[in-house]
Amino acid sequence: MVEIKQWAEYRYRRGSLNIGRRVEQAVANMMSIYIKSNGGDIEALELMPHEDDVVVSFEDQIED
Repeated sequence: MVEIKQWAEYRYRRGSLNIGRRVEQAVANMMSIYIKSNGGDIEALELMPHEDDVVVSFEDQIED
């Protein structure tokens, strides 16, 4: 039942099998690998303007 709710939420937010999102993720991952290989420091998430920001809880920040 939980999985059905998760899929329903995904489809509501992103649409069904959103190809554009997948392409954006793949390109951002390749670009971040290329930038890192040339001495840069960037995360793939920074190159994905349509992706939600990762929310880090206070407890997770303390553990790091």
